[in-house]
Amino acid sequence: MIEPKPLKKGGTIAIVAPAGPLDSDIIFQGEELLQRMGFEVIVTPSCFERTNYLAGHSDKERAEDIMMMFADDGVDAIWCMRGGYGSSRIVPYFKDFKFENYPKPFIGYSDVTYLHLFFNQSHQLMTYHGPMIKDLLLNDELTTCHCLETIMGETTFDIIDVPYYNETLRPVSGTLVGGNLTMICTTLGTPYEIETRGKILFIEEVDEPTYSVDRLLTQLSQSGKLEEAEGIILGDFNVHDKEETQQLLERTFKDYKKPVAHHIPSGHCRPMITLPMGAEVTLIPHLNRIAIRGKKTCL
Repeated sequence: MIEPKPLKKGGTIAIVAPAGPLDSDIIFQGEELLQRMGFEVIVTPSCFERTNYLAGHSDKERAEDIMMMFADDGVDAIWCMRGGYGSSRIVPYFKDFKFENYPKPFIGYSDVTYLHLFFNQSHQLMTYHGPMIKDLLLNDELTTCHCLETIMGETTFDIIDVPYYNETLRPVSGTLVGGNLTMICTTLGTPYEIETRGKILFIEEVDEPTYSVDRLLTQLSQSGKLEEAEGIILGDFNVHDKEETQQLLERTFKDYKKPVAHHIPSGHCRPMITLPMGAEVTLIPHLNRIAIRGKKTCL
């Protein structure tokens, strides 16, 4: 796994639109916020365009903007402006582009899960499951600070006081993969299908009824993805019926024969911690801890 070079103060951040659109005034506010933090900012053209529920004039345009920002030596990090829907539509346009030759922080979550999995698996490039531009405007200092600390080099850290469904199981390690549950399941049956064998699977979800979460977990189970994983990290489930969904998660995982950490504040929540996808992660149930270790193999 290739860990991107850390973003430095004064570096240049490109804002990209892999999925849904945003109003231009929100984009300008995000640009100004990053500038006040001490960064130079480039906003790609597709951010200011929309076609119904998608940003840009076409999938190809959104894909080309992202490739140009990776290839531009003057750009130090790439930050997604929002999720929504559309990331899966642009991946086929990346077919011949060598992202691993241009390692730089790539930040986003939710629908952007599809791109995390693509970069992690097809190009061995570590990415960051963290807040998007519209989230930075919510004045959540903890979320913003942890994201900046992570993409600026602190990819080795521990999460403490972590609850596990079974604290007697032995520690396990593996590469961190995953993200939004719906998007993970969207990859199944495609050339970009998630690979979980020997890995630590992270999942989170938002705005779904409990039966939909059940259906998605059942699909993951019947496809073998849960069984193949070394362990599971359950992030935030900001869903319609939180109590009923937590009961579902407990029924599903409490007798699981591998470590399952839960209630990790990452996903559609505030505050939100940033996770380096592709990092080496160790689940340590008896210490109620998750150890995250970035791999310094950057080009």
